[in-house]
Amino acid sequence: MLGRESMKKNLKNITTIAALLASSALLSGCLAPLVIGGGAAVGTLATREKGVTGTMSDSQISIVIKAKLYSFSPDLYARVGVNVQEREVLLTGKVNIPEWQVEAERLAWQASGVLKVLNNIEVVESDEFAIGAYAKDSWITTQLKSKILFTEKVRSLNYSIKTVGGVVYVMGVAQNQEELDEVLKIASNTMYVTRVVNYTKLKGGAE
Repeated sequence: MLGRESMKKNLKNITTIAALLASSALLSGCLAPLVIGGGAAVGTLATREKGVTGTMSDSQISIVIKAKLYSFSPDLYARVGVNVQEREVLLTGKVNIPEWQVEAERLAWQASGVLKVLNNIEVVESDEFAIGAYAKDSWITTQLKSKILFTEKVRSLNYSIKTVGGVVYVMGVAQNQEELDEVLKIASNTMYVTRVVNYTKLKGGAE
């Protein structure tokens, strides 16, 4: 009996510690996967061109911006997509209130560390959102990420993909022009893609 009680106590302690670590990670703006299987997660992040520190910074910026959007309006938060790469923020989505397009960018600039805000939010006269459109955009993004992942010439972890209304936005750091051309080619040839917008940087800083 003592053995079982001891095991239960140890298990409870481990669970409590894990919960505290997870809470700490969330409060500091870090991603939860870093806590669970930390070594493997950090190893994966380290393979990105921006490294562990850069990824953490981008994640924190994204969390802050999303929190500001939600605080302003849960509806605006639901309509606007936020992607951050190298402290550059890409805003996408559709709003039916013109002022919200400007407001979203203003809130994005309030996040500490932001170097640039790329505002691709569209203003529509009426609510054009539909489940089918969301599903198609999600399908495009999934297909594109999968194709890039299995392309030997491409380091997929260095890219961020976002699809809105059939338009694919590509951000990240390309090893060279050849790799970038391959990614853009894959995106352009993916079914249902109407346009590809490239915000990728070449390794070394060139855009």
